[in-house]
Amino acid sequence: MAHIAAKFSPVGALCTGVIGFVVFYAALPTCMLAWTAERKASLKGPTAQVFAQLLDQVLWQRFIWPCQWAGVAILLMCSAIALWKHLGQADLDGDDMTLLSAVSKVVSRLIGH
Repeated sequence: MAHIAAKFSPVGALCTGVIGFVVFYAALPTCMLAWTAERKASLKGPTAQVFAQLLDQVLWQRFIWPCQWAGVAILLMCSAIALWKHLGQADLDGDDMTLLSAVSKVVSRLIGH
């Protein structure tokens, strides 16, 4: 997604992030839940309830939560790319560059580099 977002303008990069967020945070989990609801309805027998709960737990922990985390990561990454591209296109004067330099140094020290 970063490779795709980097090819667009700042608005395009932000739109790429929003689309990726919607797909990974909402659309894929909704499809997975619909698929499992169909599968759980076909379960029969005395252990059907146990298997349905097990299927829900596995689905949430192995697929839905990682998809949602990926959606958030895509949105944050594409937003950062959009901001970077916007600042790269802007004509910044000396005061703005000093502020941005100070902010980047603080962030770098917080990260540990």
